[in-house]
Amino acid sequence: MAPVGPIHQWNSARRGAAKAPLPWPSSALHGASVSEEMQGQVLRALQAQPRQLPWTCLFDLQGSALYELATESPDYFLARTELSVLHEHAGDIARRMGPCPELIEYGAGAMRVVRRLIEEADQPVRYVAMDTSEQHLQARVSGLQHDYPHLDIQALAGDLTRPPALPAAHPDAARRIGLIGGAGWSRIPVEARLTALQGLATALRGGALLITVDQVLDPALQERAYNDAQGRMAEFNLNGLRRCLRDFAQPLRSGSFQHQVSVDTSGSKVVLQLGCARPLTLELQHQGQLTAISLQAGEAIQTLQMHLGTCGELQALARRAGFAPGPCWQDRLARVALCWLEAPPL
Repeated sequence: MAPVGPIHQWNSARRGAAKAPLPWPSSALHGASVSEEMQGQVLRALQAQPRQLPWTCLFDLQGSALYELATESPDYFLARTELSVLHEHAGDIARRMGPCPELIEYGAGAMRVVRRLIEEADQPVRYVAMDTSEQHLQARVSGLQHDYPHLDIQALAGDLTRPPALPAAHPDAARRIGLIGGAGWSRIPVEARLTALQGLATALRGGALLITVDQVLDPALQERAYNDAQGRMAEFNLNGLRRCLRDFAQPLRSGSFQHQVSVDTSGSKVVLQLGCARPLTLELQHQGQLTAISLQAGEAIQTLQMHLGTCGELQALARRAGFAPGPCWQDRLARVALCWLEAPPL
């Protein structure tokens, strides 16, 4: 990933970042160690320039819980606005889905969007939830299955950049409807989007895709969203680094890093970073070899990038991938849009 150009930059030091309570008991958030493969990815990313963490490392069970809390903060407009648009237009969306749909969500998260669609849909037959954290999926799917005991619900570990193979189509499903909600689309690098859409066009052939697009190009609004006054996004960001270092048996001293938000001058690119507060060396043991990574005061580790856009940009790209763009429903300030794309016919 290329470094951000001219930026507005903020960090959590002036925000009084504080830990937020978790939606699940802390005893349930023990987390599993990452695989040898993931450890290798983390090591290579930390050695790169600019230094990075794979964004999937942030979304273990505890990270997913912290992120959900952050999206519920008063400063984070995306989730709240997305649900508002969905509630207003759920009937129109359900009519486009048609009877007996099979819902497939790429990046299930808190499953707020799909709950509304399950309620509104005409006899949905199955919901396939996909997310990077298996533990998070188990927790959320368990709750959803309790609320909808007659709905066939399946969970798959993966993400949109490397989606797992979907199960065979449900025999009672009329067609498949893909869902990408929240900031899921924004996390896909611009250069990877056409390939992602082409894969979705094949997977959803005969069905459709509903994508949430964050259209806000205001740096100040993005700063408040990703550096909220409650410090929830900061805790989410720091948890990702703590989790990675814990798997290398490398403790992280409190105050060693500060949450930072970088937004380019157009407001179209947002980067979460962890700024090193003082010089330190990370000693990481992997496959019997010790690697020392020296960080200077002020040096930053990039953890998460969001690439914002518009409905028009998505629709133009979707056409190239084989989709037929439909309506885009948005709020009155055009901050968030839900875009409908018809997949190629069977």
